[in-house]
Amino acid sequence: MTLSRQLIILVAGLVVLLFAGSLAISIGNTRSYLESQLGSHAQDAATSLGLSATSHIEEEDRAMVTAMVNAMFHRGDYLNIRFLDLQGDPLIERVSELVVEGVPDWFVSILPLQPPQRSATMMSGWRQVGTVVVTSHPGLAYRQLWQATVQTVKLFLIGALLVLLIGLIGLRVLLRPLKDVELQAEAICNREFPVTQKRPFTTEFQRVVEAMNRLSSKVAGMLSDAEQLAARLRQQAFQDPVTGLANRRQFMDVLEHRVAEPGEFDTGGLLLVQLKDFKSFNQSHGYPAGDKLLAQAGQAFAAVLDGQPRVTLAHLSGADFAVLFEGVSEPQLRDFAARVLAALITLYRSSDLDSTDVAHAGGVLCSGQSASELLADADMALREAQREGANAWVVRRHEAGLVAARSGSEWRTLIERAILERRFRLLRQPVVSCKDGELLHHEVFLRIEDPDHRGLDIAAAVFMPMAESYGLAVTIDKAVVETVIIAIEAGSYPGRVAINLSAASLLDDEFIAWLDASLRAHPLAARHLILELPEYGVSPNVDRLTAWFGRLAPLEVELSLDRFGKGFAAFTYLRAIKAHYLKVDGSFVRNLDQLEDNQFFLRAIADIAHGLDMQVIADSVEDESAWKTLQDLGIDGGRGFWLGAPE
Repeated sequence: MTLSRQLIILVAGLVVLLFAGSLAISIGNTRSYLESQLGSHAQDAATSLGLSATSHIEEEDRAMVTAMVNAMFHRGDYLNIRFLDLQGDPLIERVSELVVEGVPDWFVSILPLQPPQRSATMMSGWRQVGTVVVTSHPGLAYRQLWQATVQTVKLFLIGALLVLLIGLIGLRVLLRPLKDVELQAEAICNREFPVTQKRPFTTEFQRVVEAMNRLSSKVAGMLSDAEQLAARLRQQAFQDPVTGLANRRQFMDVLEHRVAEPGEFDTGGLLLVQLKDFKSFNQSHGYPAGDKLLAQAGQAFAAVLDGQPRVTLAHLSGADFAVLFEGVSEPQLRDFAARVLAALITLYRSSDLDSTDVAHAGGVLCSGQSASELLADADMALREAQREGANAWVVRRHEAGLVAARSGSEWRTLIERAILERRFRLLRQPVVSCKDGELLHHEVFLRIEDPDHRGLDIAAAVFMPMAESYGLAVTIDKAVVETVIIAIEAGSYPGRVAINLSAASLLDDEFIAWLDASLRAHPLAARHLILELPEYGVSPNVDRLTAWFGRLAPLEVELSLDRFGKGFAAFTYLRAIKAHYLKVDGSFVRNLDQLEDNQFFLRAIADIAHGLDMQVIADSVEDESAWKTLQDLGIDGGRGFWLGAPE
């Protein structure tokens, strides 16, 4: 019950008690007064009747006395009139029933009036001839008492309503600061930290508002400090200070993690780029000029690769750069190599280079190699490019597997047919709680059938890049959502289930409208869904995601950020999107028990996320040591083959 309602009830109760007391006193006084008046009325009647009837009693003119009594009694003002002789025996007696008109019986029974008897002695000279006894009828008194009570109650009700109305308005004005404090507290729970500028005039409320403002500022400051600390840690541990790109350590973690995922990196590619004669440039122009050249080279790389979501760009050391592509065909890798070299050639004029021969590049497609083998193959392609001449690039040919053997048009046909004929499977893998090992939810993975190899499926990580390049990602997302909704309503998923959506779907207004309509038509399924979006698609589109998810939030849909931490975006955008889960990229989990920087970084992410009411899920938990380390770091849950294989 709200404070205002409690205060209103309290005020109303006090008013009722005050009225009840006042009414009781008023009725009591009125009742006493009326009984006194009845006594006076009876006494006057007895005295008057005794004086006028004395002579007739003395003359024994009983008829005349009876006529006088009847005349007085028939007016209805008396309950009884009696003439008594000297022995006390009644000579004449008139008695009427106690009938009160115009007054409810319950009122008469609750407030009985006791009209007093009054008498007068009839004297003839010094001789007593009889006694007159009169009792007034209380009917008029009851009517007066009833009317007085009704008027008092009416006045009270009108007054009480006015008091309550004025009190209600006054309480709303007085308690308005509490409503502002409530909204401020809800905003803090929703990861917003407003400060109330208007100060109430009530001293106690001023203190509450000031305390809430300090709390909001403190919490915002603590989160900002934690975000800045995590950003500095990430920068020191995983970011090259000269170029702002990923450093060698971060690149190797990502490369080893991607290669180790079975079937997930079949369409990956690696490109190594080396600036020519960088050591000589440093010696002739100085290290500041060399750092500037590296920074410009990094900017040129980033400009060429802008808009490519599954790319990890790193400065390995000295003049060496590396680009890891997830989901790329051989023609695409050749195109990227040519564009990168073209962008680097422009550094000849802007950086005062001694030669137009600026850089060389070597690339290789993944075909089942380990990380070291992939690096060795790319390095051989780089050496071959250096032998070919100025600004050359080479992408090594290899024995293509089943993935690389398809052309772009073949991929498009395969994907379109799989969607049309529903030739795909959904695998689910459990996400387990670090606290008690219980199931948190399932995550769904998409596979399509390979028509050329019966019994084999193609992972989403392989065909989704192709689907995105041909504008089919949104269509695939629709098919997956429809299939999962049917499965939920059929009882296949007792708990929540996470669906991975592509970044393209976030930018598609038609898909957003379709998803909204579909979930509203299936509210049960909506309450079971977790929509996962990759961080690289969310961070540039925070406002759009906030508006989009605001439409879905009333349906109890939950939101998750996938592959969190891989990029170098600021953490501040997390406050706006109000996600429920952060799924940390698996590259931070690999060999976690041996990497203190990764442990500290994950603990910082957990602290920030918990402050924003988010759960942190670790991806790719593949051994017991990593799982135990995650439990010690405050991570909420994990997903990986060690916790449960896809089924």
